[in-house]
Amino acid sequence: MIAAMARNRVIGGKDGGIPWSLPRDSAHFRNYTAGKFMLLGRTTFEEMDGWFTTQTPVVLTRDFNFDVKEGFVADSVERAVSIAREQSASELVVSGGASIYQAALSFADELILTFVEAEVEGEHHFPGYEAVAKWEIVDEERFEADAENEFAMTFATLKRVIG
Repeated sequence: MIAAMARNRVIGGKDGGIPWSLPRDSAHFRNYTAGKFMLLGRTTFEEMDGWFTTQTPVVLTRDFNFDVKEGFVADSVERAVSIAREQSASELVVSGGASIYQAALSFADELILTFVEAEVEGEHHFPGYEAVAKWEIVDEERFEADAENEFAMTFATLKRVIG
């Protein structure tokens, strides 16, 4: 899973979209997902229209007529995992939104999180991963706010150790 969340776990605003402008995090997201399969909900996929370059989207939706050019449609997390395996994907990166993170959390063995050092308004939150399993931070790097990035942030990689 890859996500950026504020201190209050907000990942998305009322009408969708990310509630901040952090080019450093956007670059981090693009670099990590390059060449990988990405599991997304339909709304997140539509919000990211035109964004995919080397990534292969797998869209979780109940609408099998939904058109995903150069990607796939799945009706469950299990089916998305199967598609990624069938396609010999090196990794299936869960990329949002909130309900997709919640549905896929029990499958995750690694979290690539950006902890945004701010409290922001929003209706969409990252799930309580700490209640599902024990995680160990295996890498982290902190960045101060600057002229391009309105908030300080920490990139962290967490590995599931128990649960």
